[in-house]
Amino acid sequence: MTNRPNDKAPSFTQFPHHSLDAYRVALEALTKADALAKKLPRGYGPLSDQLRRASQSAFLQLSEGAARSGADRAQRLRGARAEACEAAACVEALGRLGLATQREVAELLSLLGRLAAMLTKLAGR
Repeated sequence: MTNRPNDKAPSFTQFPHHSLDAYRVALEALTKADALAKKLPRGYGPLSDQLRRASQSAFLQLSEGAARSGADRAQRLRGARAEACEAAACVEALGRLGLATQREVAELLSLLGRLAAMLTKLAGR
C-alpha cells in the first residue's frame, strides 16, 4: 500500500492486470466458481477441486500474462483461456449431474465464455 501525502484514504499499487476488463470478469468467475464448489455435496470433491483449480489458474495466469510481453504474454494468456475452458467443462458437468441450478450454470458459463473470448483477443495482440 502506498500513501500519498495529500490523500485522505490509502491507495493501492496499480498492477498491469488492473487495467484489463478481463481481470474483472475473471475475478467474478472465480468468486462464483468458488461459491458453487462450496455447495457441492459430499462425494463430489474431485469436481469441486477441479473447478476451483481451473478458475484460480485462469485468474492467476491472466494476471501473470498481463505483466509479460511478446510470445511469453501470449503463452500465459492462452494458458489462462485453456483453464477457463476447463472450468466451463466442470460447470457443464455439474449442471448435467443436477448438482447446480440452470441459473448457476448459465451465469458461470456466460462469464467463462466471455473471459475465454477476451483472452483469445488479448493473446493475439
